[in-house]
Amino acid sequence: MAFINGPVPEVVERLVTATATAFERDLRAAWPEVGRSVSGALLLACDDLHLTIELEVLPQRRLGLFELPQLKVRYVFQGGDEAARRRWLALLDRSMQKGGG
Repeated sequence: MAFINGPVPEVVERLVTATATAFERDLRAAWPEVGRSVSGALLLACDDLHLTIELEVLPQRRLGLFELPQLKVRYVFQGGDEAARRRWLALLDRSMQKGGG
């Protein structure tokens, strides 16, 4: 189940609690064929659908003495249709889920 209601647009932005290294590791676990652009963005492709994932490291979030890494993730889909974007986003969401409830 994707964490988005309604149609999946061509550009999706999210704030996630992860480091860039952990995000890329989890992405590669879900999708082993990950490329990298000249600008450092992560690239996925299958058939006529291409996905560029841009990562922006944000300042850590402090909750008392607890610090959490923050990352702005921008998914840019090219080609394919809305159903394909939804399937990919669902796969990526599942790969990023961690324990807890």
